[in-house]
Amino acid sequence: MDHAPSFARHLARLVWQLLNQSDAYDVQLASLQLLVGASRVGPVGMGVHDGTFRINGAPVSDAGPEMQELAAQLVGHSIEELAFDRASSPADLLLMARILATAPVPLDGGRGVLARIHALDARAVTVRVTSPPALPPIARPGPTDLMTLQVVPDIADFAPDAASSVAGSDDDGLITTARLDEMFEVFSSNDATRLPPDRLFLHLDAAITPRAAARELDALLKVVAEATARARHEVVADLLHGIVTREAALEDDAMRRQYGIILRRAAVPPILRSLTLLLPRNRERHDVYMTVLARCEDAGAEALAEALIAAPSIGDRRVYYDALIRMRSGIRTVMHMLGDTRWFVARNAAELLGELKVTEAEAELTPLLEHADDRVRSAAAVALARIGSSRRGRGRLSRTPVPAAAPDDAGNGNGQGNGHGNGHAAGPGSRSVHSLIKALEKEADSRVQVALIAALGQLGTQQAVDKLVEIARTERGLLARQRPTPLRVAAVHALGQARAANAQPALQALLRDKSAAIRGAASWVILGRREPVAV
Repeated sequence: MDHAPSFARHLARLVWQLLNQSDAYDVQLASLQLLVGASRVGPVGMGVHDGTFRINGAPVSDAGPEMQELAAQLVGHSIEELAFDRASSPADLLLMARILATAPVPLDGGRGVLARIHALDARAVTVRVTSPPALPPIARPGPTDLMTLQVVPDIADFAPDAASSVAGSDDDGLITTARLDEMFEVFSSNDATRLPPDRLFLHLDAAITPRAAARELDALLKVVAEATARARHEVVADLLHGIVTREAALEDDAMRRQYGIILRRAAVPPILRSLTLLLPRNRERHDVYMTVLARCEDAGAEALAEALIAAPSIGDRRVYYDALIRMRSGIRTVMHMLGDTRWFVARNAAELLGELKVTEAEAELTPLLEHADDRVRSAAAVALARIGSSRRGRGRLSRTPVPAAAPDDAGNGNGQGNGHGNGHAAGPGSRSVHSLIKALEKEADSRVQVALIAALGQLGTQQAVDKLVEIARTERGLLARQRPTPLRVAAVHALGQARAANAQPALQALLRDKSAAIRGAASWVILGRREPVAV
């Protein structure tokens, strides 16, 4: 198959994207990569002759809208023949696409096109225009970096008629098109992402107006996009951290808005994934990565949550877990993970919400007590206990009486209410206690039962203590329900964690239980209690 039509289609698509999707850097980069690949096969020439668009001399019979747009731009720029060498550089290809995507200058005769190609030293592109002017020799740039490659006054020197239209000035008094060429040169060059950060920030630091800052920030975002595509994650981190730290030092609100806009555009999963990949690898720069992720707020938290789901090792999961705890944002994203069909994702989310003590997650965690996987049920029990105990801890700081529980929250699974009828006030965490008790009555897995019992002890409300006593004590009578001894012993140890007023008397009563195992466990727990009980 002839490579030339494919090359032309990719070029036409890139020109169309530059004309109609100026902010779609990812699709532009993809089209540029396809164009570079097609260029490696062989040289390509194109032009419009007698009203027919031709590629390598052959007419194009099935030109679509993008190809027709490319032909129109060639005619508008007075280009008779446009030829590309084999294996043209990405910089030259993108430069030519950018030139073709600019508005043609009437009666220009192609002078503006030749001026820009000559100034930017495009070596792999040959252009023949309708009336080529004589170009005076210009000095070639020395061994400088790409950010200082172009000399703007040269364009006006050898193309005075087209200078004002091809490289117009904005209200900052700066020539914009030449600077945009420079930005795209940086974006497309093979060496752009290898430049030191101070060089890349040179123009941004010199910007003194919001409009100039927006232009330079846009150029930096293109380098970030290229570094992301090339998996140069440290470059992404350095550039984003530089933008974030510069934003924090700004006092001008208009300038800060421009930084905020560019950071919102950068807060997309492919770019933030570069930062999350670095977190477990380079602990010394952990603060750099976290500064950027925290600045991206919910988007940064979502990136960490996704990284936690896909983490390949326990060590990596720990890093992402700790980072999410440190951020304390994006909670809705983590709560959404509770409904994930993968058991380990739901378990990780439950553990994280419990660690963060997210009180609004109680309603989302409660259904997981009936999850098909026992590990998820255990994690949900622990999370509910942590959330409930944090509420109860705050409640103990106040002497304000706590109202009784609502009827749907009352009960301890044994037909006993926890309202004023039995002297129990519903303290903080009573809803979690009620949910745990209901789950315990249905649970068949012994390991999950132990987790639920431990959670009741951690909550430590009077209702929870009543249930633990019921489980621990030896029932009298032939028809009495007797639980396995390991669960009863677990209930005794859970009582040792409870801080309700009736926990200590309950343990004292269990010292007289008929079972030696229960008496021994109660004695051990009483001896080990160090903190005073709540009164």
